[in-house]
Amino acid sequence: MTSIRFDNKVAVVTGGGRGLGRSYALELARRGAQVVVNDPGGLGSNTGSWAEAVVDEIQVAGGKAVASLDSVATPEGGRAIADAALSAFGTVDILINNAGIIRSAMFEDMTVAQINDVLGVHLLGAFYVTQPLWPVLKKKRYGRVVMTSSGSIFGMQANANYVASKAGLLGLTRALALEGADYGIKVNALIPYAVSNISVDNPLVGPDVPEYRTLLNKISDRRTPESVAAMALLLASKACQFNGEAFSILGGRYARAFIGVGEGWLSEDISVSVEDIDRHIETICDPANYASPMSMAEEIATVVDRLAIDRVG
Repeated sequence: MTSIRFDNKVAVVTGGGRGLGRSYALELARRGAQVVVNDPGGLGSNTGSWAEAVVDEIQVAGGKAVASLDSVATPEGGRAIADAALSAFGTVDILINNAGIIRSAMFEDMTVAQINDVLGVHLLGAFYVTQPLWPVLKKKRYGRVVMTSSGSIFGMQANANYVASKAGLLGLTRALALEGADYGIKVNALIPYAVSNISVDNPLVGPDVPEYRTLLNKISDRRTPESVAAMALLLASKACQFNGEAFSILGGRYARAFIGVGEGWLSEDISVSVEDIDRHIETICDPANYASPMSMAEEIATVVDRLAIDRVG
């Protein structure tokens, strides 16, 4: 089996100062990449910038890296991160959008600041960093973008801001996968379950937290950053053939996650009443024979095909 390498590739890792991001940055560098480690954290502390500490680790090991201390949460910060890569290395090939924060609160108690802060770092941050790098990837007709979603998309209390952001990132993944396909750009998403600083620094709250924490604690020794980094690096590599996909990494289990739609009930008559819906609700909700369309057009085509309508006409 050929070793996956990143020689002559330039990678940007946001939130790269600790946890998952640090693991990605170190492994990318170990496999030959030149890395921009972005993280504003640690400034003003006794230990100094987290990003600069990771850069030091990479350089001591013989790798090449620079630190970016800019925030992903503003357009100016996103541009500065892109400029750091272009200034230091002249180009970019890989972007891992990993930066994240948590501001937990039950929905009715959530403040505007808590909503804006979390959407700003997770969802808008992915826009702000990816957008200035996108023309570079298009021009060179090659790129790998990895988004970071979360298992919270399956449901989580007291974190509506976080869940909405992470679900939005799946939508952004699918949209950019289509826009980048003709330019050799592949965009995929991670759904990582790893022991991370994000929940240590910002303890989660909510009535369902004790239950899932009890479950996760049973496999805490298997939820390593390195186990997630293996999948992240595959998606960031030239060997990656996926586009618009999401992968869940949980305790050594690696699985494709997807949005699916059941076959449902197809009415012969477009005049449908509430009673008709009620009468066919079991068929509508039947999960058998589901499809996983890769675009809105693909889902529309499934109904057009069932109705035997000429797509061209």
